[in-house]
Amino acid sequence: MNEPLQQAGSEVSIVIYDAPLPPRYFRFSKKFLRTLFVVVPVSLTLLLTSLFLWGLASRIQQTPVPTLPTVITERDPQIVALETEAKMLKQSNDELMNKLNAQPGIPATDDPHLLVIKKPYGMQNLLNQNKVSLDQFDFVQETNKITLKFQIISNNPENKVTGHVLVFMHSEGGLLTYPKEANAHLDQGVKFSEGEPFAVSRLRPTNAEFFTHLSGDKVKFIIYIFSREGDLLLIKETESFKVGAKQ
Repeated sequence: MNEPLQQAGSEVSIVIYDAPLPPRYFRFSKKFLRTLFVVVPVSLTLLLTSLFLWGLASRIQQTPVPTLPTVITERDPQIVALETEAKMLKQSNDELMNKLNAQPGIPATDDPHLLVIKKPYGMQNLLNQNKVSLDQFDFVQETNKITLKFQIISNNPENKVTGHVLVFMHSEGGLLTYPKEANAHLDQGVKFSEGEPFAVSRLRPTNAEFFTHLSGDKVKFIIYIFSREGDLLLIKETESFKVGAKQ
């Protein structure tokens, strides 16, 4: 068997010619070259990768954890509050629409309790709220004047009630109104604002005077109290009084 002329060695020789200088001869170990061209690049790559991953990990740790939206149940207090507010707004809107749809004029057949009072725009019937009451009635007769004295009482002293009071006197001779200026509008309908203004926190005395001469007639009174906005607060019909009779 023919053997190779040269055996594989552990070194590599390099000759560099740089004329006119004499050639240079370099000898390197194969192990050194393997380390230079293989191990060093791999090591640098691993080092750079490690540094990159370390920096990325530090940045991730410093990044705040994202907050995911929480699922709100139907009974969440915020939803309950919003539903309550929506119901209140709807109720307020319905009341406003009812007021806008109401028409003024002589009372219709569905408002017989208003008699000759013009129904105010958007009047609400608040009789069941019992905001005011009447007490201490006193019927006083004079020659040409009849007076009905009474007290307007606020049923909730913490809240002042303001409004207008109208008093009608019925007799065989016809109908009279207090205040007397409202008598001029009996045919067309009396406005609630023509009533006597009042404000009451506890009680407020009222003297309804009717300048007339009656004898032998029976009279009774119907008292209407409206709020300042024209809502009906109270209707009170008194007993019949005998004019001329000793009280």
